[in-house]
This record gives sequence, structure tokens and C-alpha cells, in this order.
Amino acid sequence: MGLIDFLKSIEPDKKKSPLLHTAYDAFFTFAYAPDTVTKGGTHIKDGMDLKRLMVTVVIAMQLCYLFGTYNIGHQHFVAAGEYLGFIEGFHLKLAHGLIKLLPIYVVSMAVGLGIEFYFAAKKGHAVEEGYLVTGALIPLIMPPDLPLWILTLSIVFAVIIGIFGILHYYPVFLCFLLIRLPLLVISVGFPAMKKFQEVHRLIMVGFIRDFSIPCLNGWA
Repeated sequence: MGLIDFLKSIEPDKKKSPLLHTAYDAFFTFAYAPDTVTKGGTHIKDGMDLKRLMVTVVIAMQLCYLFGTYNIGHQHFVAAGEYLGFIEGFHLKLAHGLIKLLPIYVVSMAVGLGIEFYFAAKKGHAVEEGYLVTGALIPLIMPPDLPLWILTLSIVFAVIIGIFGILHYYPVFLCFLLIRLPLLVISVGFPAMKKFQEVHRLIMVGFIRDFSIPCLNGWA
């Protein structure tokens, strides 16, 4: 029995376990392209479906992740007056960058995909592929010191709006963050107000400078 036959044999019942079936369908179609094909018309016959295209975009962003992760650590140590050379303390800079970046990435994917899975199971359809790219873009434009609760609120708002087809996730996420971040900071009374004002400034600069490909602006 091949792997694909094994995966098909463990497919959960859609009516009895809709959430489990949604998760199964998402991972199965991630591993294998669906066997549905076009029947007529002037369609391009290609194995590159939407999910494979989104995964390709995410893979293409890995160099941005690598540089952004290292640059977080580099800027940290330069500010502290240590390892001023770009290559000095390479492993320490990379480790510090990972410590800062990983929580943002995990929250972005867990919150966004969690909501996607819930609504997909509720509506009885497959998980949308669009958030794969959006969830990977978000950590690249966020300042490393952004509080995770603000990130979570922004993602929840954007994904719910996007699910109902009103607007796409990404512009909604950015607009919510730009508008609500100063008010959220003031409402909870953070003592380090200047720090969070700088966070807002960084997001504004990244948003205005390059809306379409903002990969490294958040780390500037």
C-alpha cells in the first residue's frame, strides 16, 4: 500500500467529524494535488494549482526570513555596543533573531489558520489557501517588540473580515494595526509609551514605503 492509499484509508467522516475532516483535507491537498481536472473550454492544463502556487510564494520568502532574523540580532547587538561587525557573533545574532521572530510567526499562523479551520468546518468547505501567504508576510513586517496580544487582535479582526468576503486579509490587517495600535497602547496605560510610539512609526513607514512587497521594512 502506497502512502496516498494509506492517507485515503484514514479519511475521517465529513458529517461525524467536520473539523477533523477539514484538517485532513487541508493536509492531504497540501501533500497531493487534487485529482479533479477541467472538462472543457480553453483552460491551461497544469499541475500547479492554487495551493502549490501559495506554497511556492512562501518558499520564495525564506531568504527574507533568513536576512530579517539575522538583522534583528545584528541591530540588537549593535545597539548594545557589542559585535559591531556584520559577521561578528553570527550565531548569537541569529539565535536572538529567532527568539524574537518565532513567537510572532507561531501566533500569526496559529491564530489565523485556527480561525480558517473553524469557519471552513462550520461552512463545510475546504480551507482557503490565501492565508498561507498572508500568515507568512505578517511576521516580516512586524517590529520584533510588538506585543503578541496586539498582533492577535489584528489577525482575528482581519481574518474574520476576510472570511466573509468583505476585503482581503492583508490590507485589513494593516489598516486595523495602523488605526488601532495607538489607541490600544493608550487604553492599557503602558509606561513605555515612547517605545510603542516608535513601533507604530515603524509600521507606518513600512506601510507607506512599499505596500505590495513590505518584506524587510518592518526590520528597518
